[in-house]
Amino acid sequence: MHHINKHVIITISRQLGSNGREIGRQLAEYLDIGYYNKEIMELIANDFGINPDFFREENRNEQGLFSVAGRHKISAITELSINSEVYEKACELIQGISQRESAVIVGRCADYILKDHPNTIKLFIYSDLETRINWSISEYKVPARKARKFVHDKDERRAGFYEFYTGQKWGASSNYDMMINTSYMNTEEIVKMLAKLYDIKIGTTSIKGAYMNQYLDHKDITITEVE
Repeated sequence: MHHINKHVIITISRQLGSNGREIGRQLAEYLDIGYYNKEIMELIANDFGINPDFFREENRNEQGLFSVAGRHKISAITELSINSEVYEKACELIQGISQRESAVIVGRCADYILKDHPNTIKLFIYSDLETRINWSISEYKVPARKARKFVHDKDERRAGFYEFYTGQKWGASSNYDMMINTSYMNTEEIVKMLAKLYDIKIGTTSIKGAYMNQYLDHKDITITEVE
């Protein structure tokens, strides 16, 4: 990856079915910068010496917090303490990333964790409800009759997790630099628009598109994987 002294972090918060994760992946490839999504949780699991499966979606409660009452037992750790430790470790990792490289970070309350970082671009990616419902049916194979509730429940968990740790409202425009409705722009248009914003922030014209598909293995995700 090319090295520039100034590190710019692009954080992406996104609604389910808005294509935010894929936009983040393609943007990171286009700019040839780091890309962090579920890898952060895998690093945390490794640090704690637990199976990454602990962070799967089915182990979350209604607030989006990880529950120790499921299949994965962790002795002598309460739900609050494991969630607090996970969040603190995520803060540490995200702060570390921001100090050493430019990167795209998807989710993890990264916009709030880096709120005092001078070179962040904080994005909220959203889409029309019907677009998201259709996406959940086609991508996650959710039965049509359950799709609306599926989308609503996933949003509730993301909002609950974000608000629990930040005290801020998930999706509130005041928390972001830009909000993008992906129902009316294609992925390529959005990536190129954001790449121009990145260049403005970094203060130079970066080399683009030289290392596409380097994060392609990050694309596959199932309902049960970490959000």
